[in-house]
Amino acid sequence: MGIIAIVGAGNVGQAIAGHMTLLGHEVRLYSRWERDFEAITSTGGIELSGDVEGRAAKPLLTTDLVTAVRGADTIIVAAPAFAHAYFSEQLAALLEPGQLVVFQPGVLGSSLELARHFALAQRRPCLIAETATSLYTCRLRGPAKVFIGAIKQAVPLATIPHAACQEALARLSPYFGNRYVDGTDTLSVGLGNCNAIYHVPPAVLNIKTVEDSAKLPQHTLVTPRIAEVINALDEERLSLAEALGVKTHSFWEFLATAYGVTEGSHVERIVQGYGRQAFPEPDSLTHRYFTEDIPFGLVTWNSLAKQIGLPLPLTDAFIRISGILCGADFEATGRTARVLGLEGSDPASVKAAFLNGVTR
Repeated sequence: MGIIAIVGAGNVGQAIAGHMTLLGHEVRLYSRWERDFEAITSTGGIELSGDVEGRAAKPLLTTDLVTAVRGADTIIVAAPAFAHAYFSEQLAALLEPGQLVVFQPGVLGSSLELARHFALAQRRPCLIAETATSLYTCRLRGPAKVFIGAIKQAVPLATIPHAACQEALARLSPYFGNRYVDGTDTLSVGLGNCNAIYHVPPAVLNIKTVEDSAKLPQHTLVTPRIAEVINALDEERLSLAEALGVKTHSFWEFLATAYGVTEGSHVERIVQGYGRQAFPEPDSLTHRYFTEDIPFGLVTWNSLAKQIGLPLPLTDAFIRISGILCGADFEATGRTARVLGLEGSDPASVKAAFLNGVTR
């Protein structure tokens, strides 16, 4: 049995903590806020339902990051994308070379950002990995009660340095089995995060139901025409991957790999992939489908595309429209080429940085 630390006590963090506890591992769950632990403490554990059934005993709960990560062989960062910069700076000062940290899920540049912080701190980095999506599709359905709609069949994972991927997969296998698979490199994996593809167009194009807090199932918002918008946005993402010299899966290939969905129209595939969970649409303009998927998804793609002279007009339009709707400057707050140290880079330099964490 291993020692695993989970940074972040939301949906995914509690799902992983509960599941790993049930499997017999030593688990440490970290949050910056004591209030995140109130329900776990009062109920004495975490109740899981869905793909994993059981009541997990209370893991070690801590608001001290040192206590959480010291001596842990594996650290899972299950915090929102907007918190990754903060945790990268903190973890770069704490983690040792023998440890493994996984952004689960990451967004494009999560591993690179941590590698840069290690370099800035002049410390030898640990093994860094990220996934394109969460292994666990889950939601909190009550205090310390997590519904796991699905544990995905296969989730691509990549590392910095890229040659260490097999080592990371072997070290994660005792925890998660063989559900993580080789994703080649963090640029391919980062561009493979399809959250913004599925989350943003239905939310923006059904903005009245968002403002009304109708909480309709997200998949029911996807009409045949909106599915075509999803597909067109996805094609821009794929064009960026091609321009940067890497391959990544399409949104429809992601549905096949993650959920086994291979047949039907675009709408039918979305219903098959997400209908079981029936997770609701955003209930406000501060929902993570806006505050995470735009500044740490669309903005990052668009910023890297601008570095290499590739226009992404639909991506740019969603950023601009969403910014007006939300009253936010997503480009000012998001992860850009400048934040990643890639301003002025050509495609080869961008790819090299994502392979080994080395920037100019």
